[in-house]
Amino acid sequence: MQDQEAPPDDDAMVRLRLHRLLEQHSQSEIARKTGHLVAGVNRYVHGARVPAAFCAALVRGLGVNPSWLLVGEGAPYLSDVPAETARLGENLLELVEAMNAIARMRLGSLTGKHHLKVLRELNDALMAHERLREKLNEQSRPLFRRILEDLKTALDNLNLERATELRQAALQLSRLCDDEALARDFTGLQAYHEFQLKNSERFLHFQRRLFLATLPDGALFDERACDEARRIVVALVQMDRMREAHRICRATRNLVGRKGRRWDAFARLENTHGVILTELGFLHKGLAKVQRTLPRLTGMYRRISEATQLRMMMWGGMLPIADAARIGERTDAKSDHILQFACWLGDKAALRTALDYANAPNVEPVWRNGYFRRLATALLEQLERPDPKAARQGVALDPGSGRLTGGEVPLTSACNTELLVAAGDRAGAMKEMMRCEEMRRSLNPEVTPHVLALSLHFRNALRLIAPGARGEPGRLRRAAFRHFETWFRRGYVAYGPVLAEHGR
Repeated sequence: MQDQEAPPDDDAMVRLRLHRLLEQHSQSEIARKTGHLVAGVNRYVHGARVPAAFCAALVRGLGVNPSWLLVGEGAPYLSDVPAETARLGENLLELVEAMNAIARMRLGSLTGKHHLKVLRELNDALMAHERLREKLNEQSRPLFRRILEDLKTALDNLNLERATELRQAALQLSRLCDDEALARDFTGLQAYHEFQLKNSERFLHFQRRLFLATLPDGALFDERACDEARRIVVALVQMDRMREAHRICRATRNLVGRKGRRWDAFARLENTHGVILTELGFLHKGLAKVQRTLPRLTGMYRRISEATQLRMMMWGGMLPIADAARIGERTDAKSDHILQFACWLGDKAALRTALDYANAPNVEPVWRNGYFRRLATALLEQLERPDPKAARQGVALDPGSGRLTGGEVPLTSACNTELLVAAGDRAGAMKEMMRCEEMRRSLNPEVTPHVLALSLHFRNALRLIAPGARGEPGRLRRAAFRHFETWFRRGYVAYGPVLAEHGR
């Protein structure tokens, strides 16, 4: 029975690596150590197909790393490869040989008189194949587990370049390892990686897979499933799909039942739901949820929630910026909230306080977002020294921050309108504001624009459009007033001065 030959494209790469071996070994030495004829080695070197049996002989006779020989991965010799990886490579080569043996079966002869012999041979080959798969699975499990641990460490340390390399290695090992628990952990780490890369769609894709894999057998819901559902909600929040996130929070709340409300995972879900309610305009309800669940949070969850609570209290008229800056730990999450509110106030003193806080050397990085700091700086400059030319350049979102989400589309336009108003360029501000309104109206109904974008946009509509205006400007002005009236009743007390100034 002749050896199965490698496919042409793979064979060419194996021959290329065979030439690498000839730099250290003569053809006669290779022939002697592999048990092949020199003429055969010469044929393989100069274009003949390289059989799997010869590859196996190179591994056994010269100590060649089979992973390097077959796919070009790792060091050329087993002596330079960790023992576990070497065993994996040897078994991988055996698996290739077993698959070749199955492929050589003349299955067309099953209808002939020798069919029983063929069936026995096929069964033996398949059993050998299965034993090798089991051996690869056992040997790959500790390697897979260790790489996943290293991947998590890299992600926790925000070392995204190393995380990308480790994730690729884990992906290769996942094809050899059938461990369901490790596969689920890998899916979770891929979701975590996409979250850090700000690839919201990919984050949501992996998070949905993880949620389905986490649903327990024999019970509809458990704490782990609750936490994975919350992460789906976080992915939707990243994409500004607040209404969909709100519906999932409500559905999950019903699924956990009375018992589940004692879970820490449920507290995290309720806290996130409070943030979503605030984004949808229900500040009183959202703040109540955040305050109720905050004592049950720990670590990073608690720090981010504390910053969010301060943000709600500022927009709710309960906390001046100067006091917010003195409460709790210094993080860039809290800094972002303070900067946003200072931009809303449009007051020099508030902007200076916010920028002093953001520029302090002891601010802990959590979000690593510099947009609102640049916006506050540009707005303060316009208030101190108006420059319409500089204002028209605007402030762009952070380079490398990922694809813009739907809710971010009107954000820069609304903020750039505010810069033009501060610079005294009324005509330019009016043009940019109508462009922003066109963006807002074209959004998917499921997408909720950023709170600061809505606030600045609608306030500029009341500033720039005369009362009694007709057509599109008139409709925008009426929509702006309704927005402030409604959100003021739901807790956004910071809108009070706008209603007092432009009240009907």
